[in-house]
Amino acid sequence: MLGAVVLLVALAALIFNVFRGGDDVADTSTTTSSATTIPVAAVELFPASAEASSFLNGHDPEHLIDDDPDTDWNDDGARGVDAWLRFSFTRPVRITEIELQNLFDDDRFKKNYKIQGYLITTDDLTIEISGRLANTNDPQRIPIASIGTTELTIAVKSTYPAEPAGDRPPFNELALQSVRVFGSEG
Repeated sequence: MLGAVVLLVALAALIFNVFRGGDDVADTSTTTSSATTIPVAAVELFPASAEASSFLNGHDPEHLIDDDPDTDWNDDGARGVDAWLRFSFTRPVRITEIELQNLFDDDRFKKNYKIQGYLITTDDLTIEISGRLANTNDPQRIPIASIGTTELTIAVKSTYPAEPAGDRPPFNELALQSVRVFGSEG
């Protein structure tokens, strides 16, 4: 009997509150707010240095970041197997994207090995970014997620083979024209 009385009182209180309106009801509403984040425009970031697993004499890794269309990097390894590139920044940067550019010149593009599979890491996160580039000499952009890195590493996992160009035989080296980095500082 007591249980029925308690249930009846609870039901009556519920009905009373629903039909009574909200004039003198204690403020039980919740407020939500959303923070507005102003996106920071991505700009080109310039690494302080570039290193490579190896390089052919005259085709240093620094040529990847010198903004000179007449220079490039060539790996001195066996067709790019186990090749890597490392770019260092003097201050932490937030990288949002990188652009890899194979050789501009069509004949040299064909005659050199090209990056196919890659693994990209930064020193601020444990996320590994892997993927495949197209076998083209158009610039190719790769989205990157970093929050404050001072080092970006690109490991070559597989390559596209070199081909003869006309009557000239292919080379054994992996080649890359340039690497551009985009994001924001700090």
